[in-house]
Amino acid sequence: MLQGARLIELELLVGSDEFWRRAAADCAAARRRLLVQAMTFEGDEVGQSVAAAVAAATAADRRVLVDAYSKVVVSDQWVATGNAEIRREARATNDMFRGLMRAGVGVRVTNPFAPLMTNYPARNHKKLIVADDAAYIGGINFSDHNFAWRDFMVRIEDEAAADFLAADFQATWTGAPRPAAIGIDGLTLRSLDGRSNHTFFREIEAMISAARREILVMSAYLTFPFDAPLAAAARRGVAVKLITPLANNKPLVRDYLLDLAARAGFDLRLLPDMNHSKGLLIDGERLVVGSCNFDFVGHEAEEELAAVIDDPGLIADFTARVVAPAMAAALGPQFHAVSRMRSLTARGVLRTAQLVVRATRGSRRTTVEWS
Repeated sequence: MLQGARLIELELLVGSDEFWRRAAADCAAARRRLLVQAMTFEGDEVGQSVAAAVAAATAADRRVLVDAYSKVVVSDQWVATGNAEIRREARATNDMFRGLMRAGVGVRVTNPFAPLMTNYPARNHKKLIVADDAAYIGGINFSDHNFAWRDFMVRIEDEAAADFLAADFQATWTGAPRPAAIGIDGLTLRSLDGRSNHTFFREIEAMISAARREILVMSAYLTFPFDAPLAAAARRGVAVKLITPLANNKPLVRDYLLDLAARAGFDLRLLPDMNHSKGLLIDGERLVVGSCNFDFVGHEAEEELAAVIDDPGLIADFTARVVAPAMAAALGPQFHAVSRMRSLTARGVLRTAQLVVRATRGSRRTTVEWS
């Protein structure tokens, strides 16, 4: 895309291998800044390779932000209740970050847990790399199990976009995250601070309300309040298609979605394997991607990064390389029957969880050095 005399490059990177090959090259080439952020960053093979790339980089400013989640959960399991292998990985994660600090890399932890973990839902859910004027956003965390899931990232090469994302990183680094947005010719970047995310929901709701023909949603965790405008769109004749994994690591949400799709008239497709992709495509013309799962946790309390993309080339690539393979592999809802009792239970548990998450919206957002 062109903006004035400047070339803005958007590139879709599908799968962890494609993403990391491209990102590793940018990390090695960075000279001014290399800023890396993730919610999950573990001391396994993948995490160690990312950490090694950061340690080896020659950028003048090398920093890492990792959420406190990675101190208590590794490989999707609680460290406190995990087996010996989980505890070894937790120690390896700690050693990895201490090694980065010894190598001169700044490492900070976002949103340390309050006593009794009362602020547990208030996580920083962002995934970000800024390497000079190239930036990456999307849904891929740095761990073996996250790299094994199907997902994608978007590479943005543009000075203004990279500066915006670097400023967002800096705001988080200083413990002062704030909502912000920038529009760059067919691309809008949004930073959500976990306290005012309802403004992003209103923007999404307006997009859905303006849909004329079709809406496609890819998410493992789609829940309220995003489901209501989608159901309203289906009632007025818009074709709503939902692609979500059958092998969901949160089966309660899958059961909720099966019931939702049946009640709202969505065309539900189930992917056999875990798929962590998140995207909202409106009429094949506007695409919303980023770290947000379109769920109540992201709406109520999590810090997120999102991009609204109108670039026809990237949207065509997304349709061909993400949507088409997913549709080819997907199963119909008949492959997983859910009883009425399970549906009601899933809805009730998730609604209760929403109230708990909402109560943490005002939690203090801060950072501390890894220790």
